[in-house]
Parts: sequence; structure tokens; C-alpha cells
Amino acid sequence: MNISDKSKMRKAATQELNERKAQILSTLPSMDHMIHGSLITRAIKCGKPNCRCVTGDGHKSLYLSSFYHGQTGMDYVPAAWEPWIREGMKNYEAIKELLLELTELNLELFRRRKKE
Repeated sequence: MNISDKSKMRKAATQELNERKAQILSTLPSMDHMIHGSLITRAIKCGKPNCRCVTGDGHKSLYLSSFYHGQTGMDYVPAAWEPWIREGMKNYEAIKELLLELTELNLELFRRRKKE
């Protein structure tokens, strides 16, 4: 059962809300591998006069852009690390969506004054 909008949630039985809550809690991805950021491909010209990048697109590199403590940081991502970074970003998005739904479920249960 997926109770995604407010009208469905308000019409759902309390038992359905609790079942969905239990389902969310049982399917949360591992919290030890989450990354919040964006992958950016940058093309940089190295400055060597005879390099192919002088007339081409430049040397492409992958960077992780992240915002923490009020600052944006850019970290180089070696090709071997790209799948690991993408998995961490996917986990973060999944957790974020599930936490949002869990919060909405808890709010509706609170409105009904049902703790369990």
C-alpha cells in the first residue's frame, strides 16, 4: 500500500497507516552509505600547447558537488569510485523520500491521537 497524498492518508484506516509505517521502517536502505550532492562533469584545458584539449572539449573529469556548513565543495571522483558515489546518492534520495512519507504518516497518527 502506498499512501502518497493527503486525501488518501486521511481516509485510510489507522491500521493501514501503521502497516505502511512498519513497511517503511523495514525497507530503509543502509544509513551508513549516504551521500548528499550532485555529480558534475567538468571539461578542463590543461594548458599544454600540443595537447588535444586545445582544439577539443578539454579533459573531462567527474566531481561531486556538495553543500555543507554553508559552503559548496567540489571533490574529484575517480572513475573507480563513481558507482560507489552514485549508490550513496541513490540511498540518500530513497531515505529522504521515505522519511518524508514517514513524517506524514506520524502526523496523521498524531492528529488521530494514536501513538501505536
